Amino acid sequence: MTEVSSASALKRAEELDALDAILPFDRRDQLAELLTDDGVATLKHLAKEGMGANTLRALASDVAYLEIGCALSTGAPLPCPA
Repeated sequence: MTEVSSASALKRAEELDALDAILPFDRRDQLAELLTDDGVATLKHLAKEGMGANTLRALASDVAYLEIGCALSTGAPLPCPA
């Protein structure tokens, strides 16, 4: 991991801290590595709008898999909104 991506991942991890009541803390760093800034912003928006905790956890996992798949198949990040 490069220094730039480390800084980006750290920023996303700090953003995900705002969702610590919903997302498991032990997945925070993993999600920060997998999600883009837009993915984190989408999760925060959905949490603010009142989406249920279980639904938000499932969505976080799904978005991470979609972002990985998109990056591997196209070489570009998943367009947001997906």
